[in-house]
Formats: sequence, structure tokens, C-alpha cells
Amino acid sequence: SQPQAQSSSTLSKGRILLVDGSAVIFRAYYKVMAKAHHNLIPELESEADWVLTVFTAFTTILGLLDLSPSHFAVVFDHKGGFADEQRCKTCVFIFTGLTFRHTMFPEYKKNRPPTPDTIYQGLDHLRPALVAMGIKVIEVPGVEADDVIATLAVSAATSEMKVRIVSPDKDFFQILSPDIRLLRFVPKGAGMVSFGMEEFSARFGSLEPAQFVDVLSLIGDTCDNIPGKYYHTIDSRLRSITCNIAGIPGIGEKTAIELITKFGSVENLLKQRDKVTTKRALKGLLADKGEALLSKRLVALRADLPSYMLPFTMDDFIWRKVHDDGQRLFQLLKAMSSFVDGEIHVELQDRILGLWKKLETKP
Repeated sequence: SQPQAQSSSTLSKGRILLVDGSAVIFRAYYKVMAKAHHNLIPELESEADWVLTVFTAFTTILGLLDLSPSHFAVVFDHKGGFADEQRCKTCVFIFTGLTFRHTMFPEYKKNRPPTPDTIYQGLDHLRPALVAMGIKVIEVPGVEADDVIATLAVSAATSEMKVRIVSPDKDFFQILSPDIRLLRFVPKGAGMVSFGMEEFSARFGSLEPAQFVDVLSLIGDTCDNIPGKYYHTIDSRLRSITCNIAGIPGIGEKTAIELITKFGSVENLLKQRDKVTTKRALKGLLADKGEALLSKRLVALRADLPSYMLPFTMDDFIWRKVHDDGQRLFQLLKAMSSFVDGEIHVELQDRILGLWKKLETKP
């Protein structure tokens, strides 16, 4: 069935920001750790690390709201697996944190390092703070946050809304359109860069965004343990990990783009692999035993999640002031700030009140 996340007739247009919540808090955590490492903040007490992580992530969210979206949502990966056994009778990983991709490839994401306890603790406090601010927080069992964001983005764009996805994840390149753009964090700094169809064409030539999944299937993604060979590059400032991958031996990004541009898809490439003239790429393709097609199934975003998984309308994502004037939110922020600098919450409160005032003056 079609996803139910559609605009009502009275709200057929607007601009929605869909935020990758995990990316925001991970980035916040590594920024705090980097500052502590360089003695830019006082020595962290036992509770200070997660509190500063939450405040850093929350500040990022406030910065996004400064962009004045009409609709706003933060999406996280769900802690458990499928919640509805009646709709998933063959699933064997109820409430385990796994997704449908693990049924296709049990080793999926096994290469990822464990999530720091600080982030888990921070998430337990960031989520209720966002809800108390009137922000829609979404977690859907059995699928990844990327699939939820993709489904909501495509649905909103179909309803003539402008969509901005806040995430560093290149997987979202595959759903770019005139109405869907990415806001990507600058690797070294506090800003963001906008990435849309123009930037995609400048980087990938005549390749269509929908074909980017074919490129990914050739180069792999070992961060998610999608078949491939990888090398880690550590950004010393944020201590974040990126991957340079060669999914099919002998095929890097440049070669993958050339091959998909010429053959159109992985399927066509495999059927005509004998026409590949690059020796290293040909050798890798001849040795392929189904890894490329498996990788394509793993990296392809689900942009068609059914309505029982996303029982929302776009009205549910309208960014508006909460009914209690922020009293619950301000209490949460004040309680957390007691573990660090007792005045941090005052600055955040002033920013929040300013955002709500801006909402009242919007036409």
C-alpha cells in the first residue's frame, strides 16, 4: 500500500526539514570529545559528557529551525525490530534492533564499532526534549531511519512541498529531485552545504540520481558491512569515520560512474560484462557471484513504506509552538544543565523563545 504521509488539501505546499537524528547526535558527541581532547572545555565529570552531547545536538536542531521550515521532523533508528508480528509472521528478530536488510545479509553492519554509552544516554534525554519542544520524533521498527526519511521525502515532494534532508549520508543521492535537496554538515566546521541536482550533475555528469544506487552497489559500503574492501580515514577534528570502498575488486567510484553511465544499471552491466574493456574491472566482474546485486538490494533506500508503518499526514509535522509555552522543555533543560554549567539552559531558552516569536510573526 502507498505511504500515508501525504499533505492535506489545505497544506499542499510548504518546506519540510527531515533530520537524520543519529547523525546529529553522533556529530555532537565527537565534537564534544574533540573539544575535551584539546582542553577547550573543562575536564568532563561523570555526567557532563552526555549532557554536553545533548546540548550540542539540541543547538544544531535550533540552528535548523532558524531556517524557518513550515514542517519539521527528526528521525531515529528504532531500538527494536518489527513491532507487529501479525504483519511479519516470518520475522525472527522481533525487538532486536535488526531490520529487513539483516534477513538478506546477516552480516549487515557488523563492521560498525559499538555505539558509545554516552550516545545512548544522550538519546534517552534528547528525544523527550525534542518532543517537549513540539518537534515530531519518528522511530519505525524493522526499517532504518534512512528508509523513513526517504519515504517521507518522496511523499512530501509528490505533494509539491520543498524537501530538505539533513544528513551527511550519500545514500540519499539516489532520491534527489528538483524538490528534494540535502543539507550536509561541513566535515571541518559548524556550517552546512546544500547538495541538489545541480551539484549531483557537476560531480557525476550525466548519471541520474536513481542510478547512484548502482554505483554504490559496485563500490560497496563496508561501514555497513556491504560486501567490499575498505580503508578508514579518521578526521582528527571530529574523529568521525568515512570509508573508501572497492566493492567489486578493480572498480572505484570513477570507474563505477563510467560503467553505469555506459550500461545503465548493474543488471545490464553484468549481462554485458564481456564488453568491459578495463582489465581490472573486467576481472572483478567476471569473479562476481552475486555480490553486486546483493549490494544493490542492501543500499537501495525504501521510499515506499506502507501507511501502517507511517500513519501520519504532513499536518503532523507542522512546526508550531507547544501548548504549555515550553514549561516542560525548560524544566528538562534546567535539570540537565545542573550537571555542567547551570546557566547553559538560559541561553537555549532565549533561543527557543525567539524561534517561537518568529513563528507568531510569520504571515
